[in-house]
Amino acid sequence: MKKIIILFSFACLLLSCEDKFLDLQDLDSITEQVYFDKPQDFVNASNNFYRGLHSPQRTNNDGFDMITDYGTELSGYFQDYGQGINTATDTDIYWNNGYTYIRDINVLLQKADEYVKKGYGTKEEISVPVATAYFFRAYQHFRLLKRFGGVPIVTEVTNVDSDILYAPRNSRYEVVKQILADLDLAIAGLPQTTTGDDLGKISSTAALAYKARVLLFEGTWEKYVGTVTDFQGSGSENNAAAYIAQAVTAAKAVMDKNQYEIWDKNSDPKMENNSYKWLFTLEGSNSNPGGYTKATNKEFIIQTIFDHDSGNQLGAGQFTQINAARNAPTQIALDMYSSIDGLPIAKSPLFQGYAKQSTQFINRDRRMWGNFGESVINNGSRPIQVISSVNNSNLTNWKFTTWNKYRAVGTEGYNYPHLRYAEVLLTYAEALYERDGFISDGDLDISINILRKRAKIAPLTNALVNNNNLNMLDEIRRERTVELYMEDNNHWNDIRRWDTAISLINKDLVGYVIEGTEYATNTNLFNPSTAIYGYVEDYPSGVGPVKALIIDAKANRPYSHKNYLWPLPINETVQNTNLVQNPGW
Repeated sequence: MKKIIILFSFACLLLSCEDKFLDLQDLDSITEQVYFDKPQDFVNASNNFYRGLHSPQRTNNDGFDMITDYGTELSGYFQDYGQGINTATDTDIYWNNGYTYIRDINVLLQKADEYVKKGYGTKEEISVPVATAYFFRAYQHFRLLKRFGGVPIVTEVTNVDSDILYAPRNSRYEVVKQILADLDLAIAGLPQTTTGDDLGKISSTAALAYKARVLLFEGTWEKYVGTVTDFQGSGSENNAAAYIAQAVTAAKAVMDKNQYEIWDKNSDPKMENNSYKWLFTLEGSNSNPGGYTKATNKEFIIQTIFDHDSGNQLGAGQFTQINAARNAPTQIALDMYSSIDGLPIAKSPLFQGYAKQSTQFINRDRRMWGNFGESVINNGSRPIQVISSVNNSNLTNWKFTTWNKYRAVGTEGYNYPHLRYAEVLLTYAEALYERDGFISDGDLDISINILRKRAKIAPLTNALVNNNNLNMLDEIRRERTVELYMEDNNHWNDIRRWDTAISLINKDLVGYVIEGTEYATNTNLFNPSTAIYGYVEDYPSGVGPVKALIIDAKANRPYSHKNYLWPLPINETVQNTNLVQNPGW
């Protein structure tokens, strides 16, 4: 791993490390002219592309789950996107960075062609960095697609006189086809596994897992959202059924390779059934009560490698302090977790209600404990703080945090997952149900129930669903929501592609159940005069409709289909008048 860190630093000297766009500047550099005449030059350049992975240290308006129905900080980190009150801006860092990386990627691919044509060497000896470039070109185009919809596809090196700088947008359908084509090239050229010094680099299996993500995202977007967010003149296609079916195939192919597994150490009594909690802060043997190291983790498929001892630390930006408060839970988030009998709390006789804040954690999914349980008062309730523009939850998030005896804040060195095996299992189950309208207990057992076993809740079965008047698709989605909480913006992407974001966000945001709790009778815990937005009188809680505190009013949340996509940056539409703006902007 030390080799990769060194190469990253070297690549930053050769390739641009600044945020910029295809902004009519000549971005050619000494890198393009000199440093592509031997195989190692291509390796060095491809290592630089890993810097373009979603950064856990700079949430910006990616916002993890803050800009969803889970958001409790109503001004920090661009919460206006989650309320639907954002406006078009002159520039956009994701547009800028995405196209900067795509240009550098295309430089490598162009130089690869020249490398062979000029007789410097063979295609085979640079096949891995070339395949890596194809993966990251797909990755960057997909990030742009999720944010903006259809965007200009760029597969050539751009200069000041490039026609592509003034070309119209491609449709989302064209962009997806380009993404899938690049991923196929990556899958064909990458090694099956990456270990040793190459740990953290993209493998063929990782690219296949990412392809499954793309296929499920676009297949369900086209199925549920349709063309409502398409810009004028983009045309229309419906590849939903084909993409969903391919998502099943891709996810199952990853599963059948047996390269990855769920990190479940619950059989060790020292772990106290908290494998999920400790998975996300694994470092050395002293980083968890069971003494497990990163080497035991075969769940992370795409990850950024950090190492405390080398000084390459995730927490350089105080990541723990930032995400602990900014990702605190709403009542809506807490109520998503099932009871240990596998039933939603509204259906479970094991749910103990809300009399005290700690009561609702009894008999619940271990993921709920792992994410939020550390800040719960034993047999009690934390006071409700005054509603403001910052965190409006008296609980904190513990996922990815090191406020424990194992690592000081600001010195985190655990690896950060961009895609893990749990998501592949969830993709398989969801895509299979979307394809067939049914999923067998056998397929649930090789996918979702592996995750539920680690969470210490009963398996999801057709009998459980049918006997309790549940909806299987809802339960599959629930499982995905709680398992992937705060990871790579999955929930934000999910509620948009399911077309449920409007119903979830364009409503009063509930922070706490009041009725039937200590908060209703103890003014030391809750002062009713601070309820500036009032109450929901019929919040559908685990014990039926109850009075609950509003922490952000529906009037502040005019969220609509317009907000499913960001507006194109104004400067880009001025420079290129062929760029049609997204609907409503």
